[in-house]
Amino acid sequence: MKEKTKTQNQCLCGAGEYIVFACSGASDVGHLSDLVARKLQDNGVRKMNCLAVVGAGIEKSIEDFKKKNILVIDGCSIDCGKQVFDKNNFTDYKYMRLTDLGYKKGQTPVTEKVVKAVYNKAEIIS
Repeated sequence: MKEKTKTQNQCLCGAGEYIVFACSGASDVGHLSDLVARKLQDNGVRKMNCLAVVGAGIEKSIEDFKKKNILVIDGCSIDCGKQVFDKNNFTDYKYMRLTDLGYKKGQTPVTEKVVKAVYNKAEIIS
């Protein structure tokens, strides 16, 4: 148990070739985006990284991230994650928006069933 707690407290920024960023907004679909990104990390599919690092313009991290296989997950059409990446001149990344999958902002229950359904779509994006 102590080892798991230690791992959870470590920053994984920059780790891994396949990484995921989620707009972890305050809405149900933002929460869902965050949970899916965490599940991708927990299952060893992608390493989750902090969208705020890119938004803050941390150049060393941004240059490292540009060499990686990136998936950005947004919950809704405001596209916060996509906008952060576009404003920092990322041109080669995969993108998933949950409202494009039929989930509605403010109307999507955040259940294990819904997390699994979205995860199954995100997991196969390479």
